[in-house]
Amino acid sequence: MKEVVNVAIGNKGFTLEKDACQALKDYLEAFRTRSSAGIQSDATMSELEDRIAEILSFKVTPERNVVNILMIEEIIAQLGMPDGTAYTHYSGRDFSNAGAAQAAAYEVEKPRRKLYRDTDSAVIGGVCAGLGYYLDFDSTILKIIFVILTLFIGGGILLYIILWIVAPPAKTPVEKCEMRGWPLTAENIEKFTRRR
Repeated sequence: MKEVVNVAIGNKGFTLEKDACQALKDYLEAFRTRSSAGIQSDATMSELEDRIAEILSFKVTPERNVVNILMIEEIIAQLGMPDGTAYTHYSGRDFSNAGAAQAAAYEVEKPRRKLYRDTDSAVIGGVCAGLGYYLDFDSTILKIIFVILTLFIGGGILLYIILWIVAPPAKTPVEKCEMRGWPLTAENIEKFTRRR
């Protein structure tokens, strides 16, 4: 019988086997060390913990409610490190998420694009930029379409305002990754944390 500990990850409670807890602590410490976010490191770590908690929520079931070392190793392989380098913990195992076989083995979910307003590259409200990411379409062409709709049909402004109300702004690194359809890896989350 293995010893277990109760921990809070991303404001959610989980029960981890002791070796899984130690592996997760080692990973988080290595991540913080390699992070180049500087004073924004706390925000990066918070986003990372939230993502780990989200993945664990899918893995933990009523039948299997204790997180084991294999679950933690899968998460480490999926998320990777902020600089894109491999992570090797005390067991000597390489957790690089660059290998195709390993990435396929640890793939949990396919990223889906979500509609957000891109306030980082906004001219007015970021609707066209966010819609461009969502539709995988050039935002400049969308802006031209809105101008044409406004000048000739008269519905462009109304449609823009409706989309502005419906689409929330992408504020967090996770939302910015979701807007672009990028996988929620540590490296991608780190990219947006540095831009804040």
